[in-house]
Amino acid sequence: MIQNERIIDEYYKMLVEKNSKYEGIFFVGVKTTGIFCRPTCPAKKPKKENCEFFQTAKEATLASYRPCKRCQPVNYSPLS
Repeated sequence: MIQNERIIDEYYKMLVEKNSKYEGIFFVGVKTTGIFCRPTCPAKKPKKENCEFFQTAKEATLASYRPCKRCQPVNYSPLS
């Protein structure tokens, strides 16, 4: 899990903007739902305090988050 506040602030901003340049750079776990997503997920954006950021989908899974059914972060391939 990423804990650097400066990076968290940057990633949250990119999450809200759905910035596609950050695809594959980070994944976000939402504490209130137990789901993790890609930065461009079309789902409603969570409050910052409910987010945990991860470098890989595996990290998010190991932290007990399940993959989002909308953006399918486990199936993401940077070449697609």
